[in-house]
Amino acid sequence: MAVSSWVAVGPRPYLDRFLREYRLTEAGLAERPRTRPARSWVDGEAFDVEYLVHESVLRSYGEFPCAGDAEALAFCEEIADLMVSRYGLSRDAAVAVVNRQWSEAEPGEREPRMWIVGFDIVYHETPEYWAEFIANRHCVS
Repeated sequence: MAVSSWVAVGPRPYLDRFLREYRLTEAGLAERPRTRPARSWVDGEAFDVEYLVHESVLRSYGEFPCAGDAEALAFCEEIADLMVSRYGLSRDAAVAVVNRQWSEAEPGEREPRMWIVGFDIVYHETPEYWAEFIANRHCVS
């Protein structure tokens, strides 16, 4: 039996952005978004609730299966570009190691391994940080 998975998109402004980008409405979702208590701030405004959407709604953007929205795609592309310019990787190799970091799953597991969407924790670090971290983890022996 498949396990149902929910993916956090963040506080209300991020849910609204997600719905607009996917051209959906809350009422039009097969499964309504769930909520859980979580304190966050967006543009100086505090929010006490985080919204989650069912992973079946998500779709991958571009060459990064983990990128669940346009912002995540741009973030992953910037990381790959930095890996090309700073570490001399080809574009294909840079995309491959970014995908190894966040998209590739273990045998028998779902892919992408994780989704980057909305108010994601990966944004707590810069693309420069991630480029160095991923290069050191996957490219340097």
